[in-house]
Amino acid sequence: MSEPLAIGVDIGGTKLRVAVVDTEGRILERRRAGTPAGDAEGLIAALRTVITEVGEGRLPVGVGIAGLVTADGTVRYGPNIGVRDLPLADALHEVTGGRVVVVNDASAATFGEQRFGAGRGASDLILLTLGTGVGGGVVVGGRLLLGRGGFAGEVGHLIVAEGGRTCPCGNRGCLEAYASGTAIGDMARERLVDLTVESTLREVRDPSGPQVSTAAAEGDAFARSILEEAGRWLGVGTAALTNVLDPELLLVGGGASRATAPWLLPAARASLQSHLVGSQWREAPRIELATLGDDAGVIGAALLAAEHVQGRGTVPTGLAT
Repeated sequence: MSEPLAIGVDIGGTKLRVAVVDTEGRILERRRAGTPAGDAEGLIAALRTVITEVGEGRLPVGVGIAGLVTADGTVRYGPNIGVRDLPLADALHEVTGGRVVVVNDASAATFGEQRFGAGRGASDLILLTLGTGVGGGVVVGGRLLLGRGGFAGEVGHLIVAEGGRTCPCGNRGCLEAYASGTAIGDMARERLVDLTVESTLREVRDPSGPQVSTAAAEGDAFARSILEEAGRWLGVGTAALTNVLDPELLLVGGGASRATAPWLLPAARASLQSHLVGSQWREAPRIELATLGDDAGVIGAALLAAEHVQGRGTVPTGLAT
């Protein structure tokens, strides 16, 4: 039987996913618990309990959480969890023996995909996660890019249309406002105001992203056109990222990715090619689906913790221990 390497924790808005991961990225044990959203003390207590149950203080712990996370493991702003300025790494110091890393959840998922998912073997890649919003992460030269303050990788807030659609972050024209699951539902509702549009979605009172994807799968041409438009915007965003970072691979994951892929990805690939600087003289990076699903975050977080404790050069410096 393989030996456990580290514990990975993925803190979602409603659930805590916890896993013991081995050296090959396999999950040996899983736990789930409710997330005490809006209750910092309750969240810390729940984490301490589940970490103690699965690790007994002998394994390093990696934690991924949605929001802005500093290099020392402080959650500056976690809107989905309802916490601000939470020194999470410090709070878990005792139960982890100080061997803890806290990062943004999409950054953790990016590292998981790069090490043991669809990005295995790629030293330069970008992951975009499509769900309620658009998250992501960047690996450059085999190292996860966190930036000076720990806030790198917010690919969903790349401005693709100055003065465009309003994004939940408060800015206008962000990629998230055009390519997220939420944006897909919004675009469908807006277009259905035109009474000449024919679609089965007219039978739905308030179409959402998943309902648009279902209609597309059932042959609805209008629904497919919405997904293709989201894909074109995704291509605009990935072209900008490629112009700056020149990755060999672009991965698309998240809850909205697989159902939309038959229409979104071809449109994204074509749009990327048309917006890429010097496209006639270079090969555009591949755009593929991520493969680890919900496990990407816990696997990536565990690997980050293990490799940081081991002093490996594949993780950023400055992470809390």
